[in-house]
Amino acid sequence: MYSNMESIGFSTYFNDVVNYFYEDKKLVAQLGEKLGFDVNQDVFLGVVFLYPSAEQGTFDEKEQLKEHLAEMQNLPSINKQIKQNQFFYVDNGVATFLIGNDKDDIMKILPDFKKEAVNLLDSMDQKKKVRVGFGLPEKGIEGITRTYSYAIKAVKAGEIFKKERCILDYMGMEIYSSINAMVTNYGKQITDIVFEQLSDIEIRVLAKYYKCKEDIDTTARVMNIPPDLVREYLANVKKSTGLDVHDTEDSFKLHLLVIAKKVLDTNKKIDKIKATNHYEYILLDIDDTLLDFQANERESFINVLKDYGYKNAEDYLPVYKQINDRLWKEYEQGIIEKPEVLNTRFSKTMKEFGIEVNGKEWESKYRSYLNEGAQMIEDAEEICQWLKSKYRLFIISNGVAQTQRKRLKASGLDKYFEQVFVSEEVGAQKPSKEFFSYVENHIPGFDKSRALIVGDSYSSDIQGGLQYGIDTCWFIRGDIKEQESGEKSTYRISGLKQLKDILD
Repeated sequence: MYSNMESIGFSTYFNDVVNYFYEDKKLVAQLGEKLGFDVNQDVFLGVVFLYPSAEQGTFDEKEQLKEHLAEMQNLPSINKQIKQNQFFYVDNGVATFLIGNDKDDIMKILPDFKKEAVNLLDSMDQKKKVRVGFGLPEKGIEGITRTYSYAIKAVKAGEIFKKERCILDYMGMEIYSSINAMVTNYGKQITDIVFEQLSDIEIRVLAKYYKCKEDIDTTARVMNIPPDLVREYLANVKKSTGLDVHDTEDSFKLHLLVIAKKVLDTNKKIDKIKATNHYEYILLDIDDTLLDFQANERESFINVLKDYGYKNAEDYLPVYKQINDRLWKEYEQGIIEKPEVLNTRFSKTMKEFGIEVNGKEWESKYRSYLNEGAQMIEDAEEICQWLKSKYRLFIISNGVAQTQRKRLKASGLDKYFEQVFVSEEVGAQKPSKEFFSYVENHIPGFDKSRALIVGDSYSSDIQGGLQYGIDTCWFIRGDIKEQESGEKSTYRISGLKQLKDILD
């Protein structure tokens, strides 16, 4: 939204706010008042209706969804006063904002809103499942963008942890994500420290004790041992670890560790079963798998804008990232050619701010900075060393060949790989079958049944492997960003070191 605007529709207004398409906050507040709300005083709750990540919603499907949801009646007072369709298109569905004079104004209608949403979705003639994500009530421009992002995160987390649910609240899903991340990233280290001090029978008694709701007599009966022996084993736990099951805080810690151990043991059994077919070839992505492209991209982008005299360069970055991501998706889908991605992303970004630039010239400068970036993902070199001693390693990457090869060499990781396959040189890009066919034909003796793809992108790395019949390991870094409904990756990791647990 620009300063020459005198009015704006509900959908356009919120689309511009969540995508940072506005010149100043005063303008946002003024246009909000014309729509009937006070952006600084009223309360906003972001709501998104998204198709599964693995089944991108078409424009017609999103249009049908938008029109169908326009019938909703259970709305806060401010929404009811706005006489226009209040849903706007997002990447894979539609979104809206519930607006109330205060938090209670929203919360009192929320249960009925959720029920009505489910009923409307059930009545639609669509085969794809739609999940509904809810953020947290917030105020202000930053609050609007925050509650919207929370709603998106709720759906993406729900696709992993609660696939059967339609209604997904951010707080509940964030707790699941945090617990999973804690167990995945730190569970093994913590459980090893504690349980290495205990015998197998002491561990079994402790686990059964919590399963029996901390009742010693029930534990004894289930394990078919005397109650006094249960007490003795639990006393040994205290002697060995310093943690007492009868102390509230210690008992909480022990119970959490027992849960973590169970999760890790179960996952390890599953992974071992999956890995019975011994791998020989490991195909690794570069960006955000081995090298930290996010950090490299941000640094290079800021340097370009500074070179052209733009202050507050980071203010332009969210718009650039959205446009760049969209263009690369279109390239992956075969809609556009790579030169269009590279030579228009800067001009399209700056055009959103009313500025005309030479996209090709900016791209050249950006590329020179990008070529120098070699920031590695944590444990990248260690895992490459370990993998090299056991497997044949290859790079598979979408991107510009010169840039990818220079970055790989600058990082020192190039020495671990037999060959580097970059889409620009291959003549096709992931996830196309043509790309993987080229790889297969150019690796002597390659057997795809003995290969494993490791990458961070579900749409290119994992989908590509699934389509070509190669096992996949999905590397999910940090915030959940691209989770898939019904995803079928062979393995999932949140840190590169976890490859050892799968392959060793």
